[in-house]
Amino acid sequence: MKRFFTLLLVLAGSLNALMAQKTYPRGLVLDDEAYEKMPMKAVLTKGSYDNLAKFISYEAYCPPVMNQDSYGTCVGFASTYYMRSILEKIRQKQNPGSSVAFSPSYTYAKIKESSDLECQQGGKLMDALFSLKTAGAPLYEAFPYPNCENVSVELDEQASTHKIGDVVRLFGPLAPSELKIKALKKALSDGYPVVIGMRTPLSFFAIQNVWQPAPGDEKTPVMDSGHAMCIIGYDDTKYGGAFRIVNSWGNQWAEAGFCWVRYKDLAHYTLYAFQAFPDFNAPVESVTTPLKGKLNLQLREGTLMRSRQALQKGLVLTDDQPLDVTIYQLSESYSEGTAFKAFITANESAYVYMIGTDTTFQMNQLFPYTSSISPLLGPNNTVAYPSDNKSITLDHTTGTDYLIVLFSKKPLDFGRVMSQMKQSTGNLSSRLAVALKGDLISDRQIQYNPNEPAFEVAAKASGSVVPLIIAIDHQ
Repeated sequence: MKRFFTLLLVLAGSLNALMAQKTYPRGLVLDDEAYEKMPMKAVLTKGSYDNLAKFISYEAYCPPVMNQDSYGTCVGFASTYYMRSILEKIRQKQNPGSSVAFSPSYTYAKIKESSDLECQQGGKLMDALFSLKTAGAPLYEAFPYPNCENVSVELDEQASTHKIGDVVRLFGPLAPSELKIKALKKALSDGYPVVIGMRTPLSFFAIQNVWQPAPGDEKTPVMDSGHAMCIIGYDDTKYGGAFRIVNSWGNQWAEAGFCWVRYKDLAHYTLYAFQAFPDFNAPVESVTTPLKGKLNLQLREGTLMRSRQALQKGLVLTDDQPLDVTIYQLSESYSEGTAFKAFITANESAYVYMIGTDTTFQMNQLFPYTSSISPLLGPNNTVAYPSDNKSITLDHTTGTDYLIVLFSKKPLDFGRVMSQMKQSTGNLSSRLAVALKGDLISDRQIQYNPNEPAFEVAAKASGSVVPLIIAIDHQ
Protein backbone atom coordinates (compact mmCIF):
# COMPACT_ATOMS: atom_id res chain seq x y z
CA MET A 1 0.00 0.00 0.00
CA LYS A 2 2.83 2.37 0.90
CA ARG A 3 4.47 1.70 -2.47
CA PHE A 4 1.15 2.45 -4.19
CA PHE A 5 0.79 5.84 -2.48
CA THR A 6 4.42 6.65 -3.24
CA LEU A 7 3.76 5.94 -6.91
CA LEU A 8 0.71 8.18 -6.85
CA LEU A 9 2.75 10.98 -5.30
CA VAL A 10 5.44 10.64 -7.96
CA LEU A 11 2.86 10.69 -10.75
CA ALA A 12 1.09 13.66 -9.19
CA GLY A 13 4.40 15.49 -8.88
CA SER A 14 5.29 14.80 -12.52
CA LEU A 15 1.84 15.96 -13.63
CA ASN A 16 2.11 19.17 -11.61
CA ALA A 17 5.58 19.83 -13.05
CA LEU A 18 4.26 19.26 -16.57
CA MET A 19 1.31 21.59 -15.99
CA ALA A 20 3.62 24.24 -14.51
CA GLN A 21 6.12 23.90 -17.36
CA LYS A 22 6.51 26.97 -19.54
CA THR A 23 5.08 26.52 -23.02
CA TYR A 24 6.07 28.26 -26.23
CA PRO A 25 4.29 29.17 -29.48
CA ARG A 26 4.99 27.24 -32.66
CA GLY A 27 3.29 28.09 -35.95
CA LEU A 28 4.31 25.54 -38.61
CA VAL A 29 1.37 24.58 -40.82
CA LEU A 30 1.93 21.04 -42.07
CA ASP A 31 1.19 20.12 -45.68
CA ASP A 32 2.76 16.87 -46.84
CA GLU A 33 1.28 17.18 -50.33
CA ALA A 34 2.84 20.61 -50.88
CA TYR A 35 6.15 19.34 -49.47
CA GLU A 36 6.29 16.47 -51.95
CA LYS A 37 5.71 18.89 -54.83
CA MET A 38 8.93 20.73 -54.00
CA PRO A 39 11.90 19.58 -56.12
CA MET A 40 14.09 17.12 -54.22
CA LYS A 41 17.87 17.07 -54.17
CA ALA A 42 19.22 14.27 -56.33
CA VAL A 43 20.48 11.11 -54.67
CA LEU A 44 24.25 11.46 -54.44
CA THR A 45 26.82 8.70 -54.80
CA LYS A 46 27.83 6.79 -51.70
CA GLY A 47 31.27 8.36 -51.94
CA SER A 48 29.79 11.85 -51.60
CA TYR A 49 29.13 11.11 -47.95
CA ASP A 50 32.64 9.82 -47.24
CA ASN A 51 35.08 12.01 -45.37
CA LEU A 52 32.52 14.55 -44.18
CA ALA A 53 33.88 16.86 -41.50
CA LYS A 54 33.24 15.62 -37.98
CA PHE A 55 32.18 19.11 -36.94
CA ILE A 56 30.41 21.94 -38.77
CA SER A 57 29.16 25.17 -37.22
CA TYR A 58 27.59 28.36 -38.53
CA GLU A 59 26.73 29.59 -35.04
CA ALA A 60 29.14 32.51 -35.36
CA TYR A 61 27.12 33.73 -38.36
CA CYS A 62 23.78 33.71 -36.49
CA PRO A 63 22.04 37.01 -35.81
CA PRO A 64 21.11 37.57 -32.14
CA VAL A 65 18.57 35.03 -30.88
CA MET A 66 15.04 36.46 -30.83
CA ASN A 67 11.74 35.46 -29.25
CA GLN A 68 8.66 35.08 -31.42
CA ASP A 69 6.66 35.79 -28.25
CA SER A 70 3.00 34.81 -28.51
CA TYR A 71 2.87 34.84 -32.32
CA GLY A 72 2.77 31.86 -34.69
CA THR A 73 5.71 33.15 -36.72
CA CYS A 74 8.34 30.41 -36.36
CA VAL A 75 8.41 29.94 -40.15
CA GLY A 76 9.47 33.56 -40.68
CA PHE A 77 12.24 33.21 -38.13
CA ALA A 78 13.61 29.86 -39.30
CA SER A 79 13.60 30.72 -43.02
CA THR A 80 14.36 34.43 -43.10
CA TYR A 81 15.76 35.77 -39.84
CA TYR A 82 18.13 32.85 -39.32
CA MET A 83 18.71 30.94 -42.56
CA ARG A 84 18.60 33.91 -44.96
CA SER A 85 20.78 36.06 -42.70
CA ILE A 86 23.38 33.31 -42.25
CA LEU A 87 23.35 32.61 -45.98
CA GLU A 88 24.11 36.26 -46.74
CA LYS A 89 27.04 36.44 -44.35
CA ILE A 90 28.52 33.25 -45.77
CA ARG A 91 27.96 34.36 -49.36
CA GLN A 92 29.65 37.71 -48.86
CA LYS A 93 32.34 36.22 -46.62
CA GLN A 94 31.42 38.83 -44.04
CA ASN A 95 32.82 39.04 -40.56
CA PRO A 96 30.71 36.53 -38.59
CA GLY A 97 30.00 39.23 -36.03
CA SER A 98 28.50 41.67 -38.55
CA SER A 99 24.93 42.77 -37.89
CA VAL A 100 23.20 41.86 -41.16
CA ALA A 101 19.76 40.30 -40.59
CA PHE A 102 16.55 40.00 -42.57
CA SER A 103 12.97 40.60 -41.50
CA PRO A 104 10.91 37.61 -40.29
CA SER A 105 7.83 39.85 -40.22
CA TYR A 106 8.07 40.49 -43.95
CA THR A 107 8.13 36.83 -44.93
CA TYR A 108 5.28 36.02 -42.56
CA ALA A 109 3.25 38.92 -43.97
CA LYS A 110 3.78 37.60 -47.51
CA ILE A 111 2.50 34.09 -46.72
CA LYS A 112 -0.15 34.53 -44.03
CA GLU A 113 -3.87 34.18 -44.64
CA SER A 114 -5.74 37.45 -45.14
CA SER A 115 -7.81 36.65 -42.05
CA ASP A 116 -4.69 36.33 -39.87
CA LEU A 117 -4.70 39.87 -38.52
CA GLU A 118 -2.80 39.04 -35.32
CA CYS A 119 -0.11 36.69 -36.74
CA GLN A 120 -1.55 33.70 -34.88
CA GLN A 121 -2.41 31.16 -37.57
CA GLY A 122 1.10 30.17 -38.65
CA GLY A 123 2.38 29.40 -42.12
CA LYS A 124 3.95 26.78 -44.40
CA LEU A 125 7.70 26.45 -44.84
CA MET A 126 7.23 25.81 -48.54
CA ASP A 127 5.44 29.16 -48.93
CA ALA A 128 8.11 31.01 -46.96
CA LEU A 129 10.96 29.58 -49.04
CA PHE A 130 9.11 30.24 -52.29
CA SER A 131 8.62 33.84 -51.12
CA LEU A 132 12.35 34.16 -50.44
CA LYS A 133 13.07 32.87 -53.94
CA THR A 134 10.56 35.08 -55.77
CA ALA A 135 10.16 38.15 -53.54
CA GLY A 136 13.26 38.17 -51.36
CA ALA A 137 13.33 39.83 -47.95
CA PRO A 138 14.22 43.32 -46.70
CA LEU A 139 16.73 43.99 -43.97
CA TYR A 140 15.39 43.65 -40.45
CA GLU A 141 15.47 47.40 -39.77
CA ALA A 142 13.12 48.08 -42.69
CA PHE A 143 10.33 45.98 -41.16
CA PRO A 144 11.20 45.06 -37.55
CA TYR A 145 9.50 42.41 -35.46
CA PRO A 146 6.70 42.14 -34.45
CA ASN A 147 4.69 43.63 -37.26
CA CYS A 148 1.44 42.13 -38.57
CA GLU A 149 0.73 44.88 -41.07
CA ASN A 150 0.64 44.35 -44.82
CA VAL A 151 3.83 45.20 -46.66
CA SER A 152 4.23 48.21 -48.95
CA VAL A 153 5.42 48.46 -52.55
CA GLU A 154 8.54 50.25 -51.32
CA LEU A 155 9.29 47.34 -48.99
CA ASP A 156 8.81 44.88 -51.85
CA GLU A 157 11.37 46.82 -53.86
CA GLN A 158 13.89 46.63 -51.03
CA ALA A 159 13.23 42.88 -50.63
CA SER A 160 13.72 42.14 -54.34
CA THR A 161 17.47 42.67 -54.12
CA HIS A 162 17.83 39.95 -51.47
CA LYS A 163 16.35 36.84 -53.06
CA ILE A 164 17.75 33.37 -52.57
CA GLY A 165 18.88 31.53 -55.68
CA ASP A 166 16.94 28.30 -55.20
CA VAL A 167 15.78 25.71 -52.68
CA VAL A 168 15.52 21.91 -52.62
CA ARG A 169 13.98 19.47 -50.19
CA LEU A 170 16.43 16.98 -48.80
CA PHE A 171 14.31 13.84 -48.50
CA GLY A 172 10.83 12.44 -48.83
CA PRO A 173 8.37 12.12 -45.94
CA LEU A 174 8.94 8.36 -45.63
CA ALA A 175 12.74 8.46 -45.81
CA PRO A 176 14.55 6.24 -43.27
CA SER A 177 16.44 7.91 -40.44
CA GLU A 178 19.87 6.94 -41.80
CA LEU A 179 19.16 8.68 -45.11
CA LYS A 180 17.83 11.79 -43.33
CA ILE A 181 20.95 12.07 -41.18
CA LYS A 182 23.31 11.71 -44.16
CA ALA A 183 21.34 14.21 -46.24
CA LEU A 184 21.30 16.79 -43.46
CA LYS A 185 25.00 16.45 -42.70
CA LYS A 186 25.92 16.63 -46.39
CA ALA A 187 23.82 19.77 -46.90
CA LEU A 188 25.51 21.43 -43.94
CA SER A 189 28.89 20.34 -45.30
CA ASP A 190 28.01 22.03 -48.60
CA GLY A 191 28.34 25.34 -46.78
CA TYR A 192 24.72 26.22 -45.99
CA PRO A 193 22.36 26.04 -42.98
CA VAL A 194 19.25 23.86 -43.22
CA VAL A 195 15.65 24.78 -42.40
CA ILE A 196 13.48 22.05 -40.88
CA GLY A 197 9.89 21.41 -39.92
CA MET A 198 9.81 19.25 -36.83
CA ARG A 199 7.38 17.76 -34.34
CA THR A 200 8.09 19.35 -30.95
CA PRO A 201 6.29 17.60 -28.07
CA LEU A 202 6.10 19.13 -24.59
CA SER A 203 9.47 17.70 -23.57
CA PHE A 204 11.08 19.97 -26.19
CA PHE A 205 10.04 23.01 -24.14
CA ALA A 206 12.18 21.89 -21.19
CA ILE A 207 15.55 21.41 -22.92
CA GLN A 208 18.63 22.42 -20.96
CA ASN A 209 21.34 21.72 -23.54
CA VAL A 210 20.37 18.47 -25.31
CA TRP A 211 16.86 17.23 -25.93
CA GLN A 212 15.77 14.13 -24.06
CA PRO A 213 12.50 12.88 -25.59
CA ALA A 214 10.08 11.74 -22.91
CA PRO A 215 7.85 8.66 -22.71
CA GLY A 216 4.57 9.53 -24.34
CA ASP A 217 6.03 12.05 -26.81
CA GLU A 218 4.94 9.80 -29.66
CA LYS A 219 1.31 10.41 -28.70
CA THR A 220 1.58 14.18 -29.24
CA PRO A 221 -0.76 15.07 -32.14
CA VAL A 222 1.37 15.87 -35.18
CA MET A 223 -0.80 18.77 -36.32
CA ASP A 224 -0.48 20.46 -32.93
CA SER A 225 3.29 20.19 -32.59
CA GLY A 226 4.77 21.46 -35.88
CA HIS A 227 7.59 23.94 -35.41
CA ALA A 228 10.11 25.45 -37.85
CA MET A 229 13.76 25.87 -36.84
CA CYS A 230 17.18 26.25 -38.42
CA ILE A 231 20.01 23.70 -38.17
CA ILE A 232 23.32 25.54 -37.99
CA GLY A 233 25.75 22.68 -37.55
CA TYR A 234 26.53 19.23 -36.23
CA ASP A 235 29.14 17.50 -34.10
CA ASP A 236 29.90 13.78 -34.28
CA THR A 237 31.41 13.86 -30.78
CA LYS A 238 28.49 15.53 -28.95
CA TYR A 239 26.06 13.16 -27.23
CA GLY A 240 26.95 10.37 -29.61
CA GLY A 241 26.40 12.71 -32.59
CA ALA A 242 24.02 15.68 -32.58
CA PHE A 243 22.74 18.57 -34.66
CA ARG A 244 22.95 22.17 -33.42
CA ILE A 245 19.69 24.12 -33.66
CA VAL A 246 18.85 27.78 -33.22
CA ASN A 247 15.28 28.48 -32.10
CA SER A 248 12.96 31.48 -31.90
CA TRP A 249 11.97 31.15 -28.23
CA GLY A 250 14.37 33.73 -26.83
CA ASN A 251 17.72 33.39 -25.08
CA GLN A 252 16.18 32.10 -21.85
CA TRP A 253 15.31 28.81 -23.53
CA ALA A 254 17.88 25.98 -23.53
CA GLU A 255 21.45 27.23 -24.09
CA ALA A 256 20.79 30.92 -24.73
CA GLY A 257 18.36 29.98 -27.52
CA PHE A 258 20.41 27.11 -28.99
CA CYS A 259 20.23 23.39 -28.32
CA TRP A 260 21.59 20.00 -29.36
CA VAL A 261 19.39 17.25 -30.76
CA ARG A 262 20.82 13.78 -31.23
CA TYR A 263 20.99 12.56 -34.81
CA LYS A 264 18.48 9.75 -34.32
CA ASP A 265 16.00 11.96 -32.44
CA LEU A 266 16.07 14.75 -35.00
CA ALA A 267 15.69 12.30 -37.87
CA HIS A 268 12.74 10.64 -36.14
CA TYR A 269 10.86 13.85 -35.36
CA THR A 270 11.75 15.92 -38.45
CA LEU A 271 9.09 15.98 -41.16
CA TYR A 272 10.50 18.50 -43.65
CA ALA A 273 14.04 19.68 -44.46
CA PHE A 274 15.26 22.24 -47.01
CA GLN A 275 18.60 23.35 -48.36
CA ALA A 276 18.58 26.88 -49.75
CA PHE A 277 21.23 28.28 -52.10
CA PRO A 278 22.37 31.86 -52.61
CA ASP A 279 21.84 33.68 -55.88
CA PHE A 280 24.95 32.66 -57.83
CA ASN A 281 24.65 35.67 -60.12
CA ALA A 282 24.16 38.34 -57.43
CA PRO A 283 26.95 40.93 -57.67
CA VAL A 284 29.38 40.70 -54.77
CA GLU A 285 32.71 42.43 -55.29
CA SER A 286 34.65 40.26 -52.89
CA VAL A 287 33.25 36.93 -54.04
CA THR A 288 33.85 34.88 -57.16
CA THR A 289 31.85 31.77 -57.93
CA PRO A 290 33.64 29.80 -60.63
CA LEU A 291 31.92 27.11 -62.62
CA LYS A 292 33.77 23.84 -62.23
CA GLY A 293 32.88 20.20 -62.88
CA LYS A 294 33.77 16.84 -64.38
CA LEU A 295 32.25 13.78 -66.04
CA ASN A 296 33.74 10.32 -65.74
CA LEU A 297 32.58 7.05 -67.26
CA GLN A 298 33.30 3.72 -65.61
CA LEU A 299 32.71 0.18 -66.79
CA ARG A 300 30.46 -1.90 -64.56
CA GLU A 301 33.46 -3.52 -62.87
CA GLY A 302 34.89 -0.09 -62.03
CA THR A 303 37.50 0.43 -64.78
CA LEU A 304 37.78 4.04 -65.90
CA MET A 305 36.89 4.62 -69.56
CA ARG A 306 39.73 6.92 -70.60
CA SER A 307 39.34 9.68 -73.17
CA ARG A 308 41.29 12.23 -75.17
CA GLN A 309 40.48 15.82 -76.08
CA ALA A 310 39.25 16.92 -79.49
CA LEU A 311 37.82 20.17 -80.84
CA GLN A 312 34.69 20.54 -82.94
CA LYS A 313 34.00 23.76 -84.83
CA GLY A 314 30.45 25.05 -85.02
CA LEU A 315 28.58 27.65 -86.98
CA VAL A 316 29.31 31.38 -86.83
CA LEU A 317 26.63 33.25 -84.86
CA THR A 318 28.39 36.63 -84.87
CA ASP A 319 31.28 38.32 -86.62
CA ASP A 320 33.65 36.48 -84.27
CA GLN A 321 35.33 33.15 -84.82
CA PRO A 322 33.16 30.04 -85.16
CA LEU A 323 31.98 28.53 -81.90
CA ASP A 324 34.37 25.78 -80.91
CA VAL A 325 33.31 23.05 -78.48
CA THR A 326 35.72 20.70 -76.77
CA ILE A 327 34.71 17.06 -77.04
CA TYR A 328 36.35 14.15 -75.25
CA GLN A 329 36.63 11.03 -77.42
CA LEU A 330 36.89 7.71 -75.59
CA SER A 331 40.27 6.15 -76.27
CA GLU A 332 38.77 2.73 -77.00
CA SER A 333 35.79 1.51 -79.00
CA TYR A 334 33.00 -0.36 -77.23
CA SER A 335 30.58 -2.96 -78.53
CA GLU A 336 26.97 -3.95 -77.94
CA GLY A 337 26.35 -5.10 -74.37
CA THR A 338 29.05 -2.93 -72.78
CA ALA A 339 27.73 -1.79 -69.39
CA PHE A 340 28.92 1.43 -67.81
CA LYS A 341 27.79 4.33 -65.64
CA ALA A 342 28.40 8.07 -65.66
CA PHE A 343 29.58 10.08 -62.65
CA ILE A 344 28.87 13.81 -62.74
CA THR A 345 30.58 16.04 -60.19
CA ALA A 346 29.82 19.69 -59.54
CA ASN A 347 32.86 21.07 -57.72
CA GLU A 348 30.96 24.32 -57.24
CA SER A 349 27.18 24.74 -56.99
CA ALA A 350 25.58 24.40 -60.42
CA TYR A 351 22.48 23.31 -62.30
CA VAL A 352 23.38 20.08 -64.08
CA TYR A 353 21.60 18.48 -67.05
CA MET A 354 22.59 15.37 -69.04
CA ILE A 355 21.50 14.41 -72.56
CA GLY A 356 22.12 11.21 -74.50
CA THR A 357 22.19 11.34 -78.29
CA ASP A 358 23.90 9.98 -81.40
CA THR A 359 24.41 11.04 -85.02
CA THR A 360 20.61 11.05 -85.58
CA PHE A 361 20.40 13.79 -82.92
CA GLN A 362 17.38 12.31 -81.21
CA MET A 363 17.64 13.82 -77.72
CA ASN A 364 17.11 11.72 -74.59
CA GLN A 365 16.91 13.36 -71.17
CA LEU A 366 19.06 11.40 -68.74
CA PHE A 367 19.41 13.75 -65.77
CA PRO A 368 17.41 14.95 -63.94
CA TYR A 369 15.75 11.56 -64.40
CA THR A 370 12.30 12.77 -63.24
CA SER A 371 10.60 16.14 -62.97
CA SER A 372 10.52 15.79 -59.18
CA ILE A 373 14.33 15.84 -58.97
CA SER A 374 16.15 19.18 -58.90
CA PRO A 375 19.04 19.70 -61.35
CA LEU A 376 20.77 21.82 -58.70
CA LEU A 377 23.83 20.26 -57.08
CA GLY A 378 25.84 21.70 -54.21
CA PRO A 379 29.63 21.99 -54.17
CA ASN A 380 31.49 18.69 -54.39
CA ASN A 381 28.27 16.79 -55.03
CA THR A 382 28.47 13.73 -57.30
CA VAL A 383 25.56 11.93 -58.91
CA ALA A 384 25.74 8.60 -60.76
CA TYR A 385 23.67 7.78 -63.82
CA PRO A 386 21.70 5.57 -63.76
CA SER A 387 22.79 5.05 -60.11
CA ASP A 388 25.54 3.61 -57.93
CA ASN A 389 24.06 0.15 -58.43
CA LYS A 390 22.88 0.25 -62.04
CA SER A 391 24.54 0.66 -65.46
CA ILE A 392 23.84 1.84 -68.99
CA THR A 393 24.14 -0.90 -71.63
CA LEU A 394 25.07 -0.14 -75.24
CA ASP A 395 22.45 -1.45 -77.65
CA HIS A 396 22.86 -2.95 -81.13
CA THR A 397 22.88 0.41 -82.97
CA THR A 398 26.45 1.20 -83.98
CA GLY A 399 27.98 4.60 -84.68
CA THR A 400 28.94 7.51 -82.47
CA ASP A 401 27.04 8.07 -79.24
CA TYR A 402 27.30 11.28 -77.24
CA LEU A 403 26.80 12.05 -73.58
CA ILE A 404 26.34 15.78 -73.05
CA VAL A 405 26.38 17.37 -69.60
CA LEU A 406 25.44 21.03 -69.29
CA PHE A 407 26.74 22.85 -66.21
CA SER A 408 24.86 26.11 -65.70
CA LYS A 409 24.87 28.99 -63.22
CA LYS A 410 21.13 29.40 -63.73
CA PRO A 411 18.20 27.03 -64.35
CA LEU A 412 17.57 26.11 -67.99
CA ASP A 413 14.37 25.37 -69.86
CA PHE A 414 15.70 21.89 -70.50
CA GLY A 415 12.82 20.77 -72.69
CA ARG A 416 13.28 23.78 -74.96
CA VAL A 417 17.06 23.22 -75.16
CA MET A 418 16.64 19.58 -76.23
CA SER A 419 13.91 20.46 -78.70
CA GLN A 420 16.01 23.16 -80.38
CA MET A 421 19.05 20.90 -80.53
CA LYS A 422 16.95 18.23 -82.23
CA GLN A 423 15.29 20.58 -84.72
CA SER A 424 18.34 22.64 -85.74
CA THR A 425 20.94 21.56 -88.29
CA GLY A 426 24.67 21.02 -88.38
CA ASN A 427 27.02 19.22 -86.04
CA LEU A 428 26.78 19.07 -82.25
CA SER A 429 28.61 22.36 -81.75
CA SER A 430 26.24 24.17 -84.10
CA ARG A 431 23.18 22.70 -82.41
CA LEU A 432 24.44 23.71 -78.96
CA ALA A 433 25.11 27.22 -80.23
CA VAL A 434 21.55 27.57 -81.52
CA ALA A 435 19.90 26.10 -78.43
CA LEU A 436 21.92 28.01 -75.85
CA LYS A 437 22.72 31.17 -77.82
CA GLY A 438 24.17 33.85 -75.52
CA ASP A 439 24.20 31.54 -72.50
CA LEU A 440 27.00 29.36 -73.83
CA ILE A 441 30.41 30.28 -72.46
CA SER A 442 33.03 30.50 -75.19
CA ASP A 443 35.44 27.59 -75.38
CA ARG A 444 38.28 30.12 -75.15
CA GLN A 445 37.13 31.12 -71.67
CA ILE A 446 37.07 27.54 -70.39
CA GLN A 447 40.09 25.69 -69.09
CA TYR A 448 39.53 22.05 -70.03
CA ASN A 449 41.58 19.35 -68.35
CA PRO A 450 43.68 17.51 -70.96
CA ASN A 451 43.73 14.30 -68.91
CA GLU A 452 40.04 13.79 -68.08
CA PRO A 453 36.63 15.28 -68.98
CA ALA A 454 36.78 18.19 -66.54
CA PHE A 455 36.81 21.98 -66.70
CA GLU A 456 37.05 25.20 -64.76
CA VAL A 457 35.92 28.65 -65.81
CA ALA A 458 36.34 31.95 -64.02
CA ALA A 459 33.25 33.49 -62.44
CA LYS A 460 33.40 36.64 -64.55
CA ALA A 461 33.42 34.87 -67.91
CA SER A 462 30.54 35.96 -70.13
CA GLY A 463 27.73 33.43 -70.38
CA SER A 464 26.47 30.86 -67.91
CA VAL A 465 26.64 27.37 -69.47
CA VAL A 466 29.56 24.99 -70.03
CA PRO A 467 29.05 21.79 -72.08
CA LEU A 468 31.04 18.71 -71.20
CA ILE A 469 30.76 16.11 -73.98
CA ILE A 470 32.03 12.55 -74.33
CA ALA A 471 31.88 10.78 -77.70
CA ILE A 472 31.67 6.98 -77.67
CA ASP A 473 32.75 4.95 -80.70
CA HIS A 474 30.00 2.30 -80.60
CA GLN A 475 31.10 -0.72 -82.68
